[in-house]
Amino acid sequence: MKFAVVLSLVSLCSAVGLQGRALLEARGACHGNNCNRAVTGTRAGLLPFASRSADCSSFLLTTVTPAPTTTTVTVTVAPSVFIKRDLELAPRQVTVTAHSIPAYAANCDNGEEYKTACSCFGVTGSVTTVATPTVTATVTVEVCPEEEELEW
Repeated sequence: MKFAVVLSLVSLCSAVGLQGRALLEARGACHGNNCNRAVTGTRAGLLPFASRSADCSSFLLTTVTPAPTTTTVTVTVAPSVFIKRDLELAPRQVTVTAHSIPAYAANCDNGEEYKTACSCFGVTGSVTTVATPTVTATVTVEVCPEEEELEW
């Protein structure tokens, strides 16, 4: 009976010890450097947790813009006189993903260090996919009526 109790206690202690070691290894990157203190710290004068967490979420956000699909439309028209006009193209939308480190985390040497501090804060990355843009290419083809002859 005593042997069974002792064996149970030894098994329990070794299991808890293994889990504790895994927990400590996972937190190994979360040591107390100035970058981690700026992001996860609790001292007075720091931005609220919600702001710092939102900054981390924004930094870790990956935006995926799919390649556009192209639709070709062919238009057939009778020949006419064309007037050339120079039109300015409207600016096209560009996806910009800003990955700048906030000013309060100036102690972070680079993006990887800030990313690690954010993961210590409990924030993980997320991915958002924008809608696939559609490009329409219009091809105009002139067809000469058979009755008329064009003079060049």
